[in-house]
Amino acid sequence: MTADKLAARYEIGLEHDRRYDLALADFCRLIVSPRVRPSRLRDYLRDELPQEQPDFVRILFIETVARMLGQRWVSGDCSFVDVSIGVARLQELIRSLSFEYRGMHAAASAPFVVLTTPYGEQHTLMLHLLGLLFDALGWTSLILEGEDARGARLRTAIDQADIVCIGWSNIRLRPAFTQLVDTIKVQRPHARPPIVTGGVAALESVDFLVRLGIDCICDSVYSASRICESFYELEKFGHQAKTSGRKTAASARGTDWLKR
Repeated sequence: MTADKLAARYEIGLEHDRRYDLALADFCRLIVSPRVRPSRLRDYLRDELPQEQPDFVRILFIETVARMLGQRWVSGDCSFVDVSIGVARLQELIRSLSFEYRGMHAAASAPFVVLTTPYGEQHTLMLHLLGLLFDALGWTSLILEGEDARGARLRTAIDQADIVCIGWSNIRLRPAFTQLVDTIKVQRPHARPPIVTGGVAALESVDFLVRLGIDCICDSVYSASRICESFYELEKFGHQAKTSGRKTAASARGTDWLKR
């Protein structure tokens, strides 16, 4: 199952799919309830969601719950304590599922994506969700936060990356975001990996990101995964073209093959 084959309805969120109405309401209550164990949350994802759906739907379900939790906080339907408890439990759930999916789908030839943030970013839940989605799709991913997002570990990861994804939610971190992109460009000046970004600050800074040379701006983990797969497939076609003596050109219709 690849991102390009996902049903189009998932692009607008599972909250618009009536099959998930009851499950979303129940899970939102569970995630902030006292004394709920992580195993209870995992059991719910396994037993209460439609059984015929692939693993990535469970990840989109978690993403929808996170957004609904944030919306309830903004509207005053839950407290900051509820949000803090809910986010902590979602993080724990994501780590558990990531370990499971990596064991199921690990492959030496899988694409490698680096997921990072500008230094100082505190809102990283969606970045971890995107990493989990890549785990379920069989990709290899590495999440770099804090000091790791601007040090030697970042430069080493960029050297190996097929794609870099940046999560950016705080507009005040624009200088740190610029420095992060500059680091990527300097580290790979002749074969820079595509840079995909998303988050509240990114969606508010489209012109700035275009001038900075960002390759794509996404508004959800779903769209980010689709775009990353498209970039990787295009790069793979380009490599095949070089070895076969042909050239490729990207267009709005996809990849065109050109004879030398």
